[in-house]
Amino acid sequence: MTEAITPTIEDYLGLIYLLEREGQTVIGARLAKRLGVSRPTVTMTLQRMARAGLVRLNERKEVSLTPAGLEAAENLMRRHMLAEWLMRDLVGLPWHQVHEEANRLEHHLSEQATKRLEKLFQHEVCPHGNPMPGTTTSEAVPLLEVNEGEEVVIVRIVEEAEEKRELMAFLEDVGLLPGTYLRVSSLQPYNETMTVEVAGRPVVLGLAVARFIQVRRV
Repeated sequence: MTEAITPTIEDYLGLIYLLEREGQTVIGARLAKRLGVSRPTVTMTLQRMARAGLVRLNERKEVSLTPAGLEAAENLMRRHMLAEWLMRDLVGLPWHQVHEEANRLEHHLSEQATKRLEKLFQHEVCPHGNPMPGTTTSEAVPLLEVNEGEEVVIVRIVEEAEEKRELMAFLEDVGLLPGTYLRVSSLQPYNETMTVEVAGRPVVLGLAVARFIQVRRV
């Protein structure tokens, strides 16, 4: 690999890593939508990454990380999640803001600083419950799939939701955080909503929001 890994390439590596971890097929159109750039821009960047030995593209234009790309992506995600804990526990930023701030910091943490943060924050997940690289994902299902009357505990808020600041602020405001217990009190598929009880309080969620919340049945 002769080409330097720029912050832009790191952003691609991180997104590809997360999509692969979620079991999604990685294609240029999906990357363009999530990154907010044009498809030609994605194509050119992926070609650069392929030449650098970071990704592979098969005959169907599907993208996968090479061993070198995986290592770089895991290093980035580790820095990102540690930066989230730094912003949350030491700086004291609200839970819904730490992802955005970590996006700025993740590209600039040195290896030495990363190791110090690893000793300081010995977590297996990020503040949103998503697993650190090298750890396994806890068994969970989308809240969308839970039946009426069931009790569950929130395991994580999927990474895609972390990009939606207003949604994350809403979840924090109503107390739908990792570790929170709740009960599905009613389902209203006709208007695509569900009502859950959180600490005795009813919260109405759109089904589109419920798919971002991963839970474990109690």
